[in-house]
Amino acid sequence: MRQIAVVVDSWDFPFNGTVVSSRRFVEALSDDFDVTILGTAAGVEQPDERMVQFKPLRFPGLSGIFDRMKVPLAIPDKSLLRSTLSKSDLLHIQFPFFLGWSALGVAKGLGLPVICSFHVQPENMLFNLGIRSSLLAKILYKFLIAAFYNRVDLVIAPSEFAKQALVSNGLTSSVLVLSNGVPKRFLEIPEKPRSTRKQSFKVLSVGRFAKEKCQATILHAIAESKYRGQIELTMIGAGPLETEMRDLANSLGLKVFMGSVSDDELVQHYAEADLFLHAGEIELEGMSVIEAMAAAKAIVVSDSKDSATGTFVTDVHARFQHGNADDLSAKVDYWFENPDERHAAAIANRRQAEHITHEHSVALLQSTYHSLCSQQRVDAELLNEQ
Repeated sequence: MRQIAVVVDSWDFPFNGTVVSSRRFVEALSDDFDVTILGTAAGVEQPDERMVQFKPLRFPGLSGIFDRMKVPLAIPDKSLLRSTLSKSDLLHIQFPFFLGWSALGVAKGLGLPVICSFHVQPENMLFNLGIRSSLLAKILYKFLIAAFYNRVDLVIAPSEFAKQALVSNGLTSSVLVLSNGVPKRFLEIPEKPRSTRKQSFKVLSVGRFAKEKCQATILHAIAESKYRGQIELTMIGAGPLETEMRDLANSLGLKVFMGSVSDDELVQHYAEADLFLHAGEIELEGMSVIEAMAAAKAIVVSDSKDSATGTFVTDVHARFQHGNADDLSAKVDYWFENPDERHAAAIANRRQAEHITHEHSVALLQSTYHSLCSQQRVDAELLNEQ
């Protein structure tokens, strides 16, 4: 069985999309590959037994930010990396930080094939540091491409939007567009029957409570809606701004459910929702939006130029001007007032999501792993013959 090493610093902290998607892929591939996780399990009572643990980074100022985001980073240990990677057939880097950079160097020294997934958008990193600068974002792109993406055998981009962001900033490595894919359980949610306007209108939003998710826009939009008294808003997630969002909801006089839920509860929330909202400014794919589409829901997403979610829809009522709560509120009111259109949009969204299944993505990643491992073996045999 092939040995795959995967760098996911915060594997045991599933509070963001990168960790969630990484865990889904690892579980799906566990019958075909023996996977070792490289990361840190600081503060976790029972770390994953597949994990090789590295000490957490403690750097004044920087580590506090990552702690609040629930994304602890690991400190590299080259001797531990060598002993781990010497038993591996391939390295897959999910987090391009200190551990990933050091692991890449060790893997290249051992002649291992290396894949690096593009999950971390420079705009996202800067935004969480309170910085808005297109120039700095471009510089950070250049740095990450030079330090990681142009040094590996293959880059995985979760969307065509993500691929073009890399290519336009100088990527020369081979790149594979591979969606994180929507799990079957969302596609199996029964379609809600066509309905008329009703007393209760369930609006759902799913995403980490962080600056780039812009949940304040959603709260202001619901507060301004003509139908705010009939709207039941649910915001699922965890993150550094949860308390701030709760306080804002209270100040606006909104009754909102906020917090984390189990996987089964998440599916149930999708099943019960009438409309899904996503106000995020920065998204390389937007898995919660794809999940909502798979669950047969009408959606409204931001038209931010730094987000892939706007590419999912063409209906003007399914996209709002980024940061404009008045525009979002008008879109919410439209879908409330037009149940027939809402039902038609929901069905069309599901048909689109049926082509982005997790099973298909798993199969493609599986064949990619085998192909790279086989090529590495052929290259090694040719080198020995010389």
